[in-house]
Amino acid sequence: MVCILLATLPMPIARRRILPLATAGLLVMTWRPAAAIAQDESKPPAHVRPELGLRALVDQAARRAPVVRALIEQLEDLDVTVYIRVRAFDQLDLDGQIALLAGAAGHRYLVIDLACGRTAASQMATLGHELFHATEIAAEPSVVDAQSLAALYTRIGIQTGNRAGLRTFETAAAAAAGERARRELRTYTSRSTNGT
Repeated sequence: MVCILLATLPMPIARRRILPLATAGLLVMTWRPAAAIAQDESKPPAHVRPELGLRALVDQAARRAPVVRALIEQLEDLDVTVYIRVRAFDQLDLDGQIALLAGAAGHRYLVIDLACGRTAASQMATLGHELFHATEIAAEPSVVDAQSLAALYTRIGIQTGNRAGLRTFETAAAAAAGERARRELRTYTSRSTNGT
């Protein structure tokens, strides 16, 4: 689900898999230092950058779910950097969210938050959903702020809520990507269990 916050003050979020957008300054203040991001110093920086503790989960998701691997590969060729981290949400039914942090010289910076306390399979499926939202944003160079993000999702999404400056959207394609990742993860687990 895509959630676009048009106010400058943080508001409670009451939906699963939400994309909240506030001013970049508000979101940047909550971001951890870059040193916490897993990075191989011998390679150019990746466009998809999980925190150190999440590198294994992201690698496992890419190995087990072809849709996740394809989304990561696609993002490597686009003008975005996607940070991935785990956090505790106030909303118990919130599995993940993506936010637009900032943009500079045509490059956008996004952050995906995955809910802690979920199974690895659930986090990997949510990652597939949120990575698809990242490709939706990356494919649209005009998305640089809350207004342009709202315009994109008004055009490509289905509005699922609108209350007190908080508009929520979902796209069928992102929901399908999350479900496809979930199926691929189950199939992988089933094949591994059966020894095939």
